Amino acid sequence: DFEGRLDLRDQTIFTIDGEDAKDYDDAIGIRDLGNGRVEIGVHIADVAHYVRPGTALDDEALARGTSVYLPAQVVPMLPEELSNHLCSLVPKRERLAYSALMVFDRQGQRESYNLAKSVIRSVQRNTYKQVQELLDNEDTEGAREIEFLRGPLRLFEAWTKKQQALRDRA
Repeated sequence: DFEGRLDLRDQTIFTIDGEDAKDYDDAIGIRDLGNGRVEIGVHIADVAHYVRPGTALDDEALARGTSVYLPAQVVPMLPEELSNHLCSLVPKRERLAYSALMVFDRQGQRESYNLAKSVIRSVQRNTYKQVQELLDNEDTEGAREIEFLRGPLRLFEAWTKKQQALRDRA
């Protein structure tokens, strides 16, 4: 399944989701390229590798259209074995993805991009709360758990502020 795919398993890639999320369908990564340039990676689970067009599984997913989130349960678009396991970008497991790798210059302008089928290995499942605690320098168990991601998260924070400033000027 990995043949012909861009191998990104050596990169620091991670998910950020709500605390009660069970299916991790997207992940991110960032690399400092020097001189203020960064490479942003956005990785989406390659569900199409497992759900082939014209199959009963595809027909059922099409009929459902989306997962339905209710207060006490989730009615998934795909069987749990796919949505929460094989197609979920769980940490420390090799997973198939579609990746968008974008290079930005020091001013925040996109220089280039590459779209590719890939294989990734997420290093950590994060929650919005613990990421915010880390960025706010709070001494919590959640923030301590992801301390090793402080560098990439700070880089994302700086890049995001640059992007917001560009949008505000437009």
